Amino acid sequence: SLDRTRSVYERALDVDHRNIGLWLKYTEMEMRNKQVNHARNLWDRAVTILPRANQFWYKYTYMEEMLNNIPGCRAVFERWMEWEPDEQAWLTYIKFELRYKELDRARQIYEKFVFVHPDVKNWIRFARFEESHGFINSARLIYERAVEFFGEEHMDE
Repeated sequence: SLDRTRSVYERALDVDHRNIGLWLKYTEMEMRNKQVNHARNLWDRAVTILPRANQFWYKYTYMEEMLNNIPGCRAVFERWMEWEPDEQAWLTYIKFELRYKELDRARQIYEKFVFVHPDVKNWIRFARFEESHGFINSARLIYERAVEFFGEEHMDE
């Protein structure tokens, strides 16, 4: 039964709560059984205990988006970004917002992204994003801010 399976997983987590594979198997079992709230609670516990395990966040946001819970998905992304994860995580969040034509939200994420990961290439990404959506003035301002931020000598890249 599901209850018995759960109790086995819970006992295993008591012994080894840092075991990423265990969390993944447990949560996938819940999803296979269409136990969305159980799965959600597990993801929530997993990212609370192991916030640096990006895999959990990717799967958590993916599940929420597949369930069409867009506000919930966004809230998970926001929690994740508080940990200032790697660049790929930020770009995934930006792509998520762009799938729903949320340009302003994507722009706000870019604003935070370039300060958490202040590489020239990320400022250029941000400027190209503005350009690609026809915001030429915004793109120019971002290039100017980048020059200010890095100083002329770093802008050869």
